[in-house]
Amino acid sequence: MKFQNTSIRNILNDALNYNGIIVDVRDRDDFAASHIPMAINLPLDDIQQEKVSLPKGKIVILYCENGGKSAMAARILAEKGYRVINTIGGLKEYKGALTKR
Repeated sequence: MKFQNTSIRNILNDALNYNGIIVDVRDRDDFAASHIPMAINLPLDDIQQEKVSLPKGKIVILYCENGGKSAMAARILAEKGYRVINTIGGLKEYKGALTKR
């Protein structure tokens, strides 16, 4: 299975345009410190251990800090039949406001 890539700067527009789910694959502490609005947290470790409960009918838009973890998660989820968009650049390239818990 394949997945799409897009710039992290497009993440909110892509989520709205595709009615997608934004998924932060960083660990829970990093997510709690700050994350992109509307994002849910599903750490890469959980994805690797197949602890995933995302709807397969939705497009899943992934991001992480630098782009490496989200690419790994994208490959795993695409192989499991999810429709995936991976963001390039990670939070370091994101220019929008962040939400803090």
